[in-house]
Amino acid sequence: MAFLFKNGEQLYNEGLDMIGRRDFSGARKKFVDAVQKGYGADGMADVYITILDVGANRSNIGSYKALRNALGNLKVGSFKFGLTDIDVNDLIAEVELDIKEIEANNLPDSLYKEKSAALIACAGEYMGRIGEKNLKLDEIFKGTTAATGSREALILQAEGYYVLGEGSVSEDPKLASEYMQMSYNFRKQLGDSGDHELRLAQNYARSARCWICGRPANGEGIHFLPMRSSIAPVFAKTSDGEIVKPFSDDIRSIYVCVPCYTAISNRSDDISREYYERAMAEVHAIEARLEAEIASVRFSASMHR
Repeated sequence: MAFLFKNGEQLYNEGLDMIGRRDFSGARKKFVDAVQKGYGADGMADVYITILDVGANRSNIGSYKALRNALGNLKVGSFKFGLTDIDVNDLIAEVELDIKEIEANNLPDSLYKEKSAALIACAGEYMGRIGEKNLKLDEIFKGTTAATGSREALILQAEGYYVLGEGSVSEDPKLASEYMQMSYNFRKQLGDSGDHELRLAQNYARSARCWICGRPANGEGIHFLPMRSSIAPVFAKTSDGEIVKPFSDDIRSIYVCVPCYTAISNRSDDISREYYERAMAEVHAIEARLEAEIASVRFSASMHR
């Protein structure tokens, strides 16, 4: 019985055909088999393998670094991936920026200044190195040419200022509001609603006076909170003329600073816990009495047998 053994070039060509049919997992196996048989097509097989690895996990920085190395070993200036024409230098720039973007996003939120700076710097590079050219990896794996360097730059700037706003709000809500407003502006340029960023910008900019202690606070939801309450007109009238009020505009909620709010909440929890423990103690006492009565009845019944 005769077996047909395919050589590396045949396997490589089958991989190219599978890419055209978007059978990416099958194509990757063919390219790997071709390389194992000593046919790398001057490094193109490794490029296809690493491109497919990136497509399988767009957040794996190791796959991007492997693709960057494979592209650096090519002797050609361009190639095709299915129907997509790819300029090697443009893809190298895109992959290098993808690596920087992933590294920036992987920074912990505690390093919000460094994270924001890295995202915004990456945005500038997308604009300078890629500009209005479309991102080839998105074209390959998402089938869209709408993703461009300039659009990615806007996304990263929106994210960068959002991170800066979230990180700085505990220390300076007014400044955080300005950062959120900038993030909102970039979202609007992208065609997004930006509602979330706008709402945070407005909340961070809002000021109030604590109804309980009277201290002023900035940043609704961060340093002061609204609490539903019944506010008689006489109390509202006493605040006429004040710029920073201790209640909402609709006079349905009072404003309470976070220290007062948490003190009230903690005390409420303590009281609830005391009532719970007292109630459970009474339940256990009742259970013990019932068990004793049941035991007594059983004993009496056994004596009359």
